[in-house]
Amino acid sequence: MRRLSIAFFVMAALVFVVGATGCGTGAQGAGLSPADQSPQTILAKAMEASKSITSASGSYDIEISFDTDGSKLPEEAKGLVGQPMKASGTMAFGQNPQAVKLTLAADMAGQTTNLGVKMSGNKAWLGYMDQWYEAPPEMQQTLANPAGQEAKATEIQQLLSELAVDPATWMKNVRLVGEEKVGDTDAYHLTATPDLTKMITDVQKLMQSDKLMKIVDPNGSASALMGSSVSLPTAADLQGMQTQLETMFKEFTADLWIAKDTFYVVKFAANAKITPPAGEDAAGVNAITLAAGVSLQDVNEPVSVEPPASAKPWSAFEQAMKDNPGMFTSPLLGAGLSTQ
Repeated sequence: MRRLSIAFFVMAALVFVVGATGCGTGAQGAGLSPADQSPQTILAKAMEASKSITSASGSYDIEISFDTDGSKLPEEAKGLVGQPMKASGTMAFGQNPQAVKLTLAADMAGQTTNLGVKMSGNKAWLGYMDQWYEAPPEMQQTLANPAGQEAKATEIQQLLSELAVDPATWMKNVRLVGEEKVGDTDAYHLTATPDLTKMITDVQKLMQSDKLMKIVDPNGSASALMGSSVSLPTAADLQGMQTQLETMFKEFTADLWIAKDTFYVVKFAANAKITPPAGEDAAGVNAITLAAGVSLQDVNEPVSVEPPASAKPWSAFEQAMKDNPGMFTSPLLGAGLSTQ
């Protein structure tokens, strides 16, 4: 019997998290007449609105909890999965001018690690262990070429169209729950089931596209960094992943709250229960329950970023890794980061 490692089980949880936070906001829309208030129409208008986003701010939270059998759970895993893992924070981003602010507080095994990211114009900083560092030179060079980034985003959007990859089709069983207040905003409340089969089918198209790699890694630098021994998943690998994920994910639901007047997605929530596939040894983990939420506000409002005080050069971060690599390989050992 093949052993399903806890690491793989947790990775399946992260697939859920990525899907849960993939929701956007967008441009002004027109309200719907009662006759047009089908859930499919509302969702389509929200997806269309997301294409013209310029800025937004908000908050997010994620919780992963474990149902375990202590008699089968390895000792080294008990501290990690014995209590829920939590992550929460704030975010803000803008395009004109470029600006990003992100805070993250991750609580695992009873310890909290705080991280941060700031970008302003062609400058960026990464925060860790109560210290900010200037971002690596490669990132700074990329930020200094916003026109190149916009061109690359356009190329990717064109590729998605060519491959008929449409995230709007990643939801099935879309239903209008009703109309609710989200803060001061009147919103439509939709519920749906993420379509894992469609998601993985689309991912397979992208993974097999040579054009995508040429867009995201035109010089081959990322491929060289990974090394020749690293290969992308084959069609058979992706098919196996699809089959396995479909048996693992239970009670997978997504809820969206969409502003009635603008069709901005102002709130998103996803919940799922993951169980090990039949015949697998999950090393004492019976199931994982996940919950994630994102709230957005201040859409298309200006975003300003205050450069961190006393930021050290990236070389200082590299030297710290050399001097004490253990501090950076385990997030549970991190101290607090001031994100102000």
